[in-house]
Amino acid sequence: MAVVTPTHSSERLQLLDALRGFALFGILLANLCSFMGLYTYTPEEVVELPVPDRIVLFFIDWFVEGKFYGIFSILFGVGFALQASRFHSASGNFKAFWWRRMGILFGIGLLHMYLVWHGDILMLYSILGAFLPLFMKCSRATLLRWIVVLLALPLLIHGLLYMTQEATFWGVLRQFSGVLKTRWGFGEYSVLEMRTADNARTVFSVNVLKAIPRPMSYLMSGRYFQVLGLFLIGIVLARDWLPKIQNNERSVPTTAIWIGGIGLLLSLVYAIIKAIIGTPFDLSITGLIQGVIYHSGSTALALGISTFFMVIWNRGRLRSIFRNLAILGRMALTNYIVQNVTAVLLFFGYGAALMRKIPFVYIPLLAIGIVCIQWGISRYWLSKFKQGPLEYIWRTLTYRAKTSS
Repeated sequence: MAVVTPTHSSERLQLLDALRGFALFGILLANLCSFMGLYTYTPEEVVELPVPDRIVLFFIDWFVEGKFYGIFSILFGVGFALQASRFHSASGNFKAFWWRRMGILFGIGLLHMYLVWHGDILMLYSILGAFLPLFMKCSRATLLRWIVVLLALPLLIHGLLYMTQEATFWGVLRQFSGVLKTRWGFGEYSVLEMRTADNARTVFSVNVLKAIPRPMSYLMSGRYFQVLGLFLIGIVLARDWLPKIQNNERSVPTTAIWIGGIGLLLSLVYAIIKAIIGTPFDLSITGLIQGVIYHSGSTALALGISTFFMVIWNRGRLRSIFRNLAILGRMALTNYIVQNVTAVLLFFGYGAALMRKIPFVYIPLLAIGIVCIQWGISRYWLSKFKQGPLEYIWRTLTYRAKTSS
């Protein structure tokens, strides 16, 4: 029986690392909206923001929101399929390996959610990722049927919410968080006041209070089903398209490009609606239309961006840009955590407490600055070591053996 070991840098598909690095920049743009205090404004206040701020937020809603975590989700599914294939070739116990890998990722996400920022995505990925071995032996047709069902469920949930206007069930965890907030002595504090407070305990408490209702908010928005559906899209891509790319076959289906174009148009409509009503979620007929457009458009555009990268890669263009993006992508886990730590120190009371003090028009400049610094550090680090520090920890614990640095 062959021994399965971590993937060497020479075995990595640079296209995937480049796409991962590109997605990392998009996720930073989206997360900076939260760190800078966008969601501490009421919808009415958002609509009244200065025009330059609203223009930047409009383009983030159009091109960024929901799309880049969608790309990461697709890549997660691709990674699962590639690792499953490696284990099949080596006759290893893939399920045990994968569940151990997801358990360690869950632990990293748990620490990140409570110690850094409640907006963590790693825990969600680890929980849903644990279900992927159930789809390992599914045919392409079966996977496609599951994808359609999973991506339709968020739309169904939003429709039911609109028709029933039910708030009690969905608000149970939020109410518990509110009770806990009062018991801890923060009942009169706003999120903005707590996040920018001088007292570290006050700042930290928001992570706990915001993390409590998060599972229910994921269910209400249908994110569990959407992310799992995107994982399965990644499996299909890994099976059908990656072998062609590795064999230098220049055939990416034009259908996928058309899907991306439709996603771009739908996302534009979503951005227009959000600019008018000032919120991404509303239990009205307008909010229902917005929800349908958001889920459909973000998924389609994420797929379109991914396939666009494949087209450019197949044509042999912009390879130098791909190589530079791949540097970021090879340390995606470390860079993701470091991005959030940096933002916490800039905008929360632990550090400069700049939340709502910097206009949103500066989001692109901040994101570019942070990513450029990360690129330089990542380039230096990878010249000395084979993977990033968190990647090293994750892999070492997963493979139960110390990997060389």
